[in-house]
Amino acid sequence: MNDRGFVRAFVMEGLIGIAILGIIAAIAIPQYVNYRNRDIDREAKAHASQAYQASQAFFRDNPKGRATLEEISRFGYRSSPDIVLTISGGKGDLRITAGHVRSRRAYQVDERGEISTD
Repeated sequence: MNDRGFVRAFVMEGLIGIAILGIIAAIAIPQYVNYRNRDIDREAKAHASQAYQASQAFFRDNPKGRATLEEISRFGYRSSPDIVLTISGGKGDLRITAGHVRSRRAYQVDERGEISTD
């Protein structure tokens, strides 16, 4: 084989390699994004659940009290800078909403501890 044939074969192999990498990236990148989004949403849901558990501990000591972020922090809830949490209400009308700053999904917890999404 002469030098031109070698160069052509080398270029063709390089183009095939680039095409294969492109196909792999087209499959892998969306899967990674989905995985990351599920992890982000799982974290927000976990914070909603933890806030509910801490609010129940607060209500055991203060049955007529109103839950606030400061109050439930004293009963075990640990906030995160990536989670936006709002809490309002008392034992019978508790409302907790938790969402991750990198997600459009938010989770709501009602007074019975049932978690739903918007």
